[in-house]
Amino acid sequence: MRRVISTFLGLLTLLLPTGGQSIIEGTDAAPGEFPWIAGIVRRDVPSPGLVGGGSLVGDQWVLTAAHSVDGLEVTNLEVWLGITALDDTATRQSRGVLAVYLHPDFAKDGGTSVNDLAMLLLDRPVTTITPLGLVTNPAHLSTGDSVRVAGWGASVSGDPSPTNQLRRAGVELLSQATAAMVFGSVIGSTHLAAKDPAEVASPCVGDSGGPLVKSLSGTDYLAGLVSFGSLDCDPALPTIYTHIPSFASWIGESLALTAAPSSILIEGRSRVISSGAGSERANGTDFGELRGPRARRTRVFSLANSGAGLLTVGSVKGSGRGFSVRPLPAPLVATGGKVAMRVVFIAPARGKRHKGQIQLLTNDPVTPVFLLRLAASVR
Repeated sequence: MRRVISTFLGLLTLLLPTGGQSIIEGTDAAPGEFPWIAGIVRRDVPSPGLVGGGSLVGDQWVLTAAHSVDGLEVTNLEVWLGITALDDTATRQSRGVLAVYLHPDFAKDGGTSVNDLAMLLLDRPVTTITPLGLVTNPAHLSTGDSVRVAGWGASVSGDPSPTNQLRRAGVELLSQATAAMVFGSVIGSTHLAAKDPAEVASPCVGDSGGPLVKSLSGTDYLAGLVSFGSLDCDPALPTIYTHIPSFASWIGESLALTAAPSSILIEGRSRVISSGAGSERANGTDFGELRGPRARRTRVFSLANSGAGLLTVGSVKGSGRGFSVRPLPAPLVATGGKVAMRVVFIAPARGKRHKGQIQLLTNDPVTPVFLLRLAASVR
């Protein structure tokens, strides 16, 4: 077997070209053709820092290739949605990533991969884009079927530059036997092969995790994710995709974490605190009186999830002189789970009553913004 395989992984940090083609020899995606497509980028490198593509499959979830995000720091990842042009900052919806769930059986070897998918939990839901449904029945994907692939990846083999404009290509599903003739025995039931029947267009570097879309009764569904292909993105050779019907159950397990409503519950001294309520000695939100500047007092509050779904704490902000949270509470709280939130007050001046508040942005549908009001006096 020829050494022609490569994952389509690429960190694309070069300047965006003014022209060119993504998905080698692809065409511009029509407005609204892929409304749920996501660009996955890194914050710790020069813009755009494109890692690969993905698809919004739940209001707080993006599905992508595991090899694209494996080993990357979650805090350095960002997801761009609602755009076809990467530099469209006016339309772009940006989301941070709270957690990356790699498939537990993901593995890669010599440019090939198996079980190559990962779920990204966004720091807050996307409410203006309808998520893409999944092909769950393998019978809906047959050799010869017409499907589409899209991405911002490289336009020329050997040049890792990303393209600014989202590009797409029509491809045709191939049999696993045909794919195995090129890639060998690694090809299994969890893989899906496709190529352009005209042998002109092909996914390439930076297209990893991008969607392979099948239209069923006029509605688009996610059939596969770009995984690996030939080293030089040869359009005469198949591209291998992750076979989505094989993983519908695993994907559903992640979606279920946020499908049910969560509920934030904060207590101090075993007393429930209401969002926006005034500070009280009884629950510890009134820190009492401290003697002199730089005096310090700490209160520990319990942050719990009393709902059925996964509670996410997207951000924690403190305001008011002297008040701060050290360290920040965990961003994810499972059903019935509790974490400690430590609030510190360091007296800034004498003879004053100081007020502050801690704001928590969460996915609790009833209390998406929780305000913990605080107070302290300094003699």
